[in-house]
Amino acid sequence: MSGSCSSQLTPTSTLSEAGTPPTTPSDDSHAEQLGNKQRNTDTKSRWRPSYHLQPSSCWMNDPCAPGYDPKTGLYQISFQWNPNGPDWGDIAWGTASSTGMIHWEIQETPLFSPDQTYDNKGVFTGCMINGPRDHLTIAYTLVSNLPIHHTLPHVKGSESLSLAESSDGGTTWTKIDANPILPNEPEVLDVTGWRDPFVARWTSMAEFLGRDDERTLFGIISGGIRDITPTTFLYAIDIADLTKWQYLGPLGNFGLNYKSSRWSGDCGRNWEVSNFMTLHDEEDPSLTRDFLVCGTEGCIPERRPSNSGSFGPSRPARGQLWLSGSLQRPTGTASYMGPVEMKYDFGGHLDHGCLYAANSFFDPRTQQQVVWSWITEEDLCDDLRHAQGWSGLLSMPRELRLMTMHHVVAASGSDLSSITSIEREEDGHGSYTIRTLASQPYEPLTQSLRQAPTVRRTDLKRAALRSGSDTVFTSDATRTKCWELDATFAVAPNAQNIGLSFDHSGDFSRSTTLFFDQPSEIFIINRPPFPILNSSELINSAPEVAPHTLFTTRHSVTRKETAERLHIRAWRDTSVLEVFVNGRTAISTRLHAAEETFGVKLFVDDVVGAANMSGQHSELISVTVWDGIGIK
Repeated sequence: MSGSCSSQLTPTSTLSEAGTPPTTPSDDSHAEQLGNKQRNTDTKSRWRPSYHLQPSSCWMNDPCAPGYDPKTGLYQISFQWNPNGPDWGDIAWGTASSTGMIHWEIQETPLFSPDQTYDNKGVFTGCMINGPRDHLTIAYTLVSNLPIHHTLPHVKGSESLSLAESSDGGTTWTKIDANPILPNEPEVLDVTGWRDPFVARWTSMAEFLGRDDERTLFGIISGGIRDITPTTFLYAIDIADLTKWQYLGPLGNFGLNYKSSRWSGDCGRNWEVSNFMTLHDEEDPSLTRDFLVCGTEGCIPERRPSNSGSFGPSRPARGQLWLSGSLQRPTGTASYMGPVEMKYDFGGHLDHGCLYAANSFFDPRTQQQVVWSWITEEDLCDDLRHAQGWSGLLSMPRELRLMTMHHVVAASGSDLSSITSIEREEDGHGSYTIRTLASQPYEPLTQSLRQAPTVRRTDLKRAALRSGSDTVFTSDATRTKCWELDATFAVAPNAQNIGLSFDHSGDFSRSTTLFFDQPSEIFIINRPPFPILNSSELINSAPEVAPHTLFTTRHSVTRKETAERLHIRAWRDTSVLEVFVNGRTAISTRLHAAEETFGVKLFVDDVVGAANMSGQHSELISVTVWDGIGIK
């Protein structure tokens, strides 16, 4: 949205064909005009975000070692970085520091590089260890042999574990003399990968194993056991000597490509950048659930809705998942099992779009589990990616929480028992308490973005929505590519599609559409196709699709039923769009054919021929747009 004042934005009513969400048909003249304008735009800044964290140039991928140093009061975040070009290779660590996870100081030289004989092929992902020592410690994967991929035989010792220390608050780091502290994967296993350490206290694991929580840290290293299961390999670590890692066994044993339902995602064949955490119930802090967050490789590709404007690269078959599980003694008799395994209780997608390699830490200042992730450049063809000179960025940091809803009796269509992304517990009133993982952008950051001097806030309160009639914000000055939107809808039982479209052409012939398909229980982002189709400048603009539902609750005394409202929050930063639906469905995507924004349209399409037996109509409860957001 653009930097115009509220009085310039007027809700108007226009007619559109009912039955389908707004689309983005190809228009040759508009494509030619837009293409000419785009070709004349500076290639480096054309799609470059403004408030997302990334190095000044070159390739970057996984976030590494996020954390907070109480001695200096600084947050630290590093990332996989090739300082020599926009392609993967020569992997070193870039790094940045901040007093509040809002303004970042990014170093222009690598934190550390592949400069030893044992890591001469790259320094891969790792974590910061919060131990009792006076200096900071990082655990990371070092690589001595390439290529490494879960489909290839794993060369023993090609991935090993090392430590680095800093005595000056993270300004400089030294690889310890004892490296590598673990030279290879467990001897008895044929692994598909063994990398990306994550280390933290884990009270429930210590209690389960009868270990001293004050003296023990736990570490997991991601990978898989060939032809058996993806997993994380569990270690116990002496908190007084971080070089002492005791192998316990694989934590997960779910089998290849385990997928409990469409709600939970494919666990794949190999895991990367796995994290564990214990989250507390929002209302009862004594109630906790253990979670794993993991990147999953080797997923079975899903069929997606077609888009006539979709060309260009396809994304790898992988996912960014989470699961909640119970700790238990292994149920199998395999010799490779250890004293504990995690039973899969419920799980889902941390993000359904182009986000991967999530890496988290517990923030002692906000008391929140904060996760950073890599937003990829994989929708962009190599020619365009090379021309811009950079590839990839970090997502907005997100807060993770255990969401609880009470007195739930139904979903939009599915039986509650079939939704495997929720925990379901009878409450004694003929209804259920349900729990799931929720996420939202880091609140101090979103509040700061709204304080930029260029911001213009626009509000629209309650408005009836009718099928075939759209409510539109119009403004001649809506031109910015950095905005936040917060919209809430009441969804009638007979609604087919309900949502909003952002206009990129002045007449909605080219738009980005976010909508909930109620009968199918999916949330979709339709992206505008890139207009240049006669060269190597091809871009993937396929729709983003995520399972989503709305729950109905029933009052335990009055027995009145209430349908959950559709709540959409979205942040745009030039070519980056991060969307959160009802707090529990997140989608990150890229917009490459949306260089201008002229307005937003709100719509509902009812099911064709369906009688409105309830007499209810869909309604806009409120929408707020902060246009021109940014870092002050």
